[in-house]
Formats: sequence, structure tokens, C-alpha cells
Amino acid sequence: MLTDGTNNIMAAMKENNIKRIAVVTSIGAGDSKDQAPFAFKMLMMTVMKKIFTDKNNQEAAVKASGLEYCIVRPGGLTVEPPTGVINVIDGEAGSIPRADVAQFCLEAVKDSDFPYVGKTPCISSVGGTSWSKDRSGAARGEMPK
Repeated sequence: MLTDGTNNIMAAMKENNIKRIAVVTSIGAGDSKDQAPFAFKMLMMTVMKKIFTDKNNQEAAVKASGLEYCIVRPGGLTVEPPTGVINVIDGEAGSIPRADVAQFCLEAVKDSDFPYVGKTPCISSVGGTSWSKDRSGAARGEMPK
């Protein structure tokens, strides 16, 4: 279902000359298996096995699409209000409000200098390296005039 839906969206994007997509999969998808907490890994290998096969196929389709992409792998999703804290993590994932995931995805498609294009960042509100949008000239390597 995820793979088919994403393929349909990407086909429509190409027909309309839209070049960048942000896709939300999950911590544990693709090469992020070791970032999932132990209990979640057990679910991934049992009751969620078909779902994760679909998520992995979805990621492969996006990577092979020829589009600019950011595949976002959030930790545990919450319904809490947005915190504005979005960390790209290397270790085990914590939780993150859905609204913060949405903000990250919007920036991924809107910001021409988004640092995670062509990447699969795992994000969480806990731990990791803070991601922040810096539109200053210094952030783009521009010299003062």
C-alpha cells in the first residue's frame, strides 16, 4: 500500500515537473534497524513484518525515482504540541511530536539548501544533533560585504 501510493504520487510529480519529495517511513526501516528500541524491533520482526517490508520497498522506490528526496525516519510519534526540537540522531530513537515531523518534512521540500536531501535522517526530540534552519549568509558560506 505505501509503495503503491508513493509510486502514484511520484508519477504525478514527474508529470507536473515537481522535483522534490519528503516521505515519512519509520525508525527501523532501511538501514536504521539498530536505532529502533529493542521492544520495537520485536514488533518489526513479527506482527509488523509486512508493514516494514512495504516501508523498505517504499524507500527503495523513492531512492530509484530520480527525484530529489528526503526519507524521514521519526522515532515514536506523539500527539503532544510541537516542541520545535528536531534532532537528527545516530543512536537509539526517542519520541517526537507529529507536528515537529511535519515541520521537518515541509522544510525538506521548501528549503533549497536543506541539508538532508538525498538522505534518510532519523529524527527525534530527544538526543542527537539539533537541526535548525539557518538562512543567514554565513550558513551558506557567503562572505560579508
